[in-house]
Amino acid sequence: MDLLSHWSLRERPFEATWDTPFFYVSPDHNEALNRLGFLVEEQTMNIGLLTGEIGCGKTLTRAVFSKKLSDRYVVVTQENSAFGFKDLLGHIVQTLDPDGKGQTKFQLYERFRRVLERLQRDQRHLVLIFDEAQEMAPRALSELKLLTNLNGGGQSQLTIILLGQPELRTMVAELPAIDQRISLRFHLGPLKLNEAANYIDHRLKVAGHPTGDLFSMEAIGRLFAASKGIPRELNRLAKLTLELAWMHNGRRVSEDAAELIIRDLSRHQNQLCAA
Repeated sequence: MDLLSHWSLRERPFEATWDTPFFYVSPDHNEALNRLGFLVEEQTMNIGLLTGEIGCGKTLTRAVFSKKLSDRYVVVTQENSAFGFKDLLGHIVQTLDPDGKGQTKFQLYERFRRVLERLQRDQRHLVLIFDEAQEMAPRALSELKLLTNLNGGGQSQLTIILLGQPELRTMVAELPAIDQRISLRFHLGPLKLNEAANYIDHRLKVAGHPTGDLFSMEAIGRLFAASKGIPRELNRLAKLTLELAWMHNGRRVSEDAAELIIRDLSRHQNQLCAA
């Protein structure tokens, strides 16, 4: 019997690729969604900042947030922000104005300004999202102020959202021209133990299990401790533990299975460090 049949699943619940139906709305993630929603609905707040540790779900939160927005918002997402300002602006302009002419920095800025004017006539608001913003050079990050300057004269035409790892907060603090334009900040923390249990339960239900009750609480406790509540790491450990329990024809995922996976990964990590 294959893994899906064994566990009464339609699909694998803990794959590394992110898919919005599997998004678990913890209190922190719900707060992040609410704050981002408020940010863009106000349309006067310039820049929002969402940070979190690696694997805490910033990108998936961003995807869910973008999907929830109505068509009165135009969203452009820069998946990787490790480029100079001109390259970032060029990507935005090419997305919004693919048939336009002019590639100098000034020409790109003017094309961008005209796009904003067109969107405003159509009563639409632009949302620019820069993921992995901690990869921006300080100069590129600072130059984002050129875009927010177009919100002057009582006209709010765009909102910028910066997503990144905790060091982004330090970067921003060292750039007063950007720091002073940030009206909303939120930091995604790791899951708590009860949230980790709900996370695993949710993903199993989305994958087709009727109750989501496959992991013992002792197993969840071990996985939580080993993952430190980081969703991506919890996901990885749960996947491996579920597969191990299936290989041993288990009817539930036990603490022993979780312990075996955690010890095995730790042993290989120690061997790697010693090499």
